[in-house]
Amino acid sequence: MPVGRALSQSSRGALSVSPILPVVALGAGALAVLAASNGGFFATDWYPAALFSLGLVLVAALAVPLLRAPTRAVPVACLALAAYAAWSYLSITWSAQKGDAWDGANRTAFYALLFALFALWPLRARLAAGVIGGLALVVAAIGLVELLRAAGAADPSGYFIDGRFAEPVGYANANAALWSAAFWPCVVLGSRREVLLAGLALMGQSRGWLFALPVVAVIFLIVTPQRVRTTLTLLLVLAGVGVTIPSVLDVYDKSGRELGDAMSSAAGTMLPAAIVTGAVAGLAAVADRRVRASPALARRAALALAAAGVFALGAGSIVYVADRGSPFTDIAHAWNQFKTLPTPHGGSSRLGRLGSNRYDFWRVAWGRFTHAPIAGIGADNFQEAYLRLGRSREQPRYPHSLELRTLSQTGLVGTLLLIAAVVAALMAAARGMTRRRGPGAAAAAAGVATFAYWAVHGSGDWFWEFPALGGIAFASLGVAAGLAPRVAILRAEPRRPLVGGWPVVAAVSGAALLLALSFAGPWLSERYIGQAVGVWTTNSARAFDDLDSASSLDPLSAWPKLFAGSIALRLGRIAAAERYFSQALERDPRDAYSRLELGALTVNSGRRAEGVAILASARRLEPRDAIARRALRLALRGQRIDIAAINQEIAAHARRLGR
Repeated sequence: MPVGRALSQSSRGALSVSPILPVVALGAGALAVLAASNGGFFATDWYPAALFSLGLVLVAALAVPLLRAPTRAVPVACLALAAYAAWSYLSITWSAQKGDAWDGANRTAFYALLFALFALWPLRARLAAGVIGGLALVVAAIGLVELLRAAGAADPSGYFIDGRFAEPVGYANANAALWSAAFWPCVVLGSRREVLLAGLALMGQSRGWLFALPVVAVIFLIVTPQRVRTTLTLLLVLAGVGVTIPSVLDVYDKSGRELGDAMSSAAGTMLPAAIVTGAVAGLAAVADRRVRASPALARRAALALAAAGVFALGAGSIVYVADRGSPFTDIAHAWNQFKTLPTPHGGSSRLGRLGSNRYDFWRVAWGRFTHAPIAGIGADNFQEAYLRLGRSREQPRYPHSLELRTLSQTGLVGTLLLIAAVVAALMAAARGMTRRRGPGAAAAAAGVATFAYWAVHGSGDWFWEFPALGGIAFASLGVAAGLAPRVAILRAEPRRPLVGGWPVVAAVSGAALLLALSFAGPWLSERYIGQAVGVWTTNSARAFDDLDSASSLDPLSAWPKLFAGSIALRLGRIAAAERYFSQALERDPRDAYSRLELGALTVNSGRRAEGVAILASARRLEPRDAIARRALRLALRGQRIDIAAINQEIAAHARRLGR
């Protein structure tokens, strides 16, 4: 009973000073669920989380008292993020792919909600550290489960894509980013899961992760308090990771039984290394608590560590120049290699090969920005532009760069709004790091480090489109910004929630209802599409009814019509297929697939001239597509087009490219 009473009193005390805690904990739990669910990539995963987060923000705004007013930078950041989301919604009006723009705007609104939830209401320093640390530990637990499942599988190839560990997210680079997002808070807050997380990130063989690591490490050491202890902890972790490198990299380019053996060996190295590293760090922490260093000794230790760092950097530079010559030659070579096509899969590691199509993605994205510099081309409107203007056979949906995504899709207006939001949030977070001590400063630094990693690595990848990664980043930044010192609200009457007065309550509730409808429509549409795909072979009438419902719930997207056309085609209902593909083109006039299918159907029905014109337009929309080129050639010769064979080839090509 005494223990129970103590826990009850502790809980009541925490709620009295941080009544937002249960709401924030539920928000963090939603992000943890997203992390384990394909990183929240699919609409059926992240839209429920967005609706849940909207409900949490509404409950907080209407029911949770605001005990202390946030520093001015926090509401500025919230308003700027909300304005960026509103601008993204507005971009639907000039977007070519309006359904994609709607999804992109909804995702931005989700991030704005998460930041507001974690930043506006005050959390005690220890509770804030507990929220960030707890989320990091849950991510580490997810990683441990995935590692043990893969190590225990007879054939763990299902956990890998092209030799790279890709579960649970399904994309190796995003997988590495998920583990790394939890790595930095663990280092700051003293948890001992860092070796496991770093090893899992390394197993993803992400070159972007490798390049982001030193940049984020510098930012990390600048923003973290107690730099000597943090640096020593980081060095200890890196030593533990170094032990695991040979076995972790050995899983690359293996399959079958060899992959299973290599995976078991990697797990057998990573787990003991994590345990030993944790034990050493724990002993060091006990010794640190018993022996308090004087300020003078702490300063000398910092100077010694800085001198050692400078010496190591200088010595490394000398050795590098002696062995390799001018570093500018290697930089130029690396840049040329980066601009070339990817090298074939194979070898012992992917980390040393730089060839990719990212440069071409960025070239097209920059060209779209110069084409529409003020407003951009519309949120998430990139793929069809790349299909028309790119030089590779890849079909990327996103530019693979946070900066170029913002510039090309939302223009200078959107870019300035997003920059204003991030700068205001970082200003508040900086006050939290400099004005607080102990857990508060550490939690703020952990939040900034998490966001910094996501932004730096996301400069060369498409992490904005993974709601688990973007959500964790903005929630962590929100916690850091919310830790800025606050001013107590002095009132004679009882504490009131953030939103008060019937007019304001009505306005906020109305806005929340509109946002809920915006989230619910595409989500339910995706669910209906999934149901139709599952039943069309046995109950075609129900499948078409489901697709009609999906089309009504998401009136901007061409996907329900595309699925309906494809199903009608497979059922031999040619007239219905033509009608559905025509309706898909009404929603997205630049969709090359709809034009290819409709053109082939038109040619086969005897309307050769009309079909040739449609196929020629499909060819212009995707000039490098061999399938469209071959179909047009057959049509020009007056031959029949095998649509089933075309669709099989398209499906095989899509499987090779992945997302």
